[in-house]
Amino acid sequence: MKFDVNSLQWTRAPHYYEITQDRIAITTEPQTGLWQRTYYHFRNDNAPLLQMSQLKNSFHSL
Repeated sequence: MKFDVNSLQWTRAPHYYEITQDRIAITTEPQTGLWQRTYYHFRNDNAPLLQMSQLKNSFHSL
């Protein structure tokens, strides 16, 4: 599968990021994260998330 930077999609894009064909650099803000249900019932879903769809199985045998 060829990596295509144009197929990437943001959920909560950060203020600063740089995406090139051979590098992804993301600068996150303080107090962001993807914590889920800690001992104190803390839940934080506000971190930037960069995703890419994959339509077919890309498992390769060695």
